[in-house]
Amino acid sequence: VEIAMLSALSIVLDQFLKIRIGATGGSINLAMLPLLIISLRHGPFKGFIGGGIIFGFITCLIDGYGLVTYPLEYFLAFGIVGILGFFSHFIHKSMEENNTKKIILSYVLIFLCVGVMLCVRLMGATIDSMLLWEYEFVPALVYNISYIGPSVGIVFVVFCLLLPIIVRINRFIKSSYLKD
Repeated sequence: VEIAMLSALSIVLDQFLKIRIGATGGSINLAMLPLLIISLRHGPFKGFIGGGIIFGFITCLIDGYGLVTYPLEYFLAFGIVGILGFFSHFIHKSMEENNTKKIILSYVLIFLCVGVMLCVRLMGATIDSMLLWEYEFVPALVYNISYIGPSVGIVFVVFCLLLPIIVRINRFIKSSYLKD
């Protein structure tokens, strides 16, 4: 139920709370935030399912660009959010122990995961822009950076601010993935 609710929240954030960029799609939004929470609480597999399959497929249908954009711009770009789930045990444990060095390392790991997500999403969108919309590489890259970069940056900051709250919530409502 939690994964369905967070996936639905991502769809709402993607469709209704966004700043549109350009005529060929793209927007600055917080849609990745609930997907990161799914990965942190339920692990990489369910993070991939929530991001790449549920959110990606429904958003692809709603956006109206056709299923030809699904593999790179939706499935891969949002499925990669599951990568954070590989570190969820470490992140939760370091936050609960209040170990400063491990907490700093946790934020570095989150930063690296978000960086990978940025690169994969950016590459997928750029390749799609070149193949489907016949952009040259540099204009496609610049266009996609103009909305993906700010979106991922804002989501990273908000996620890091919410992380202590998410860990506290997990103390009371543990997911089956994080139970010892």
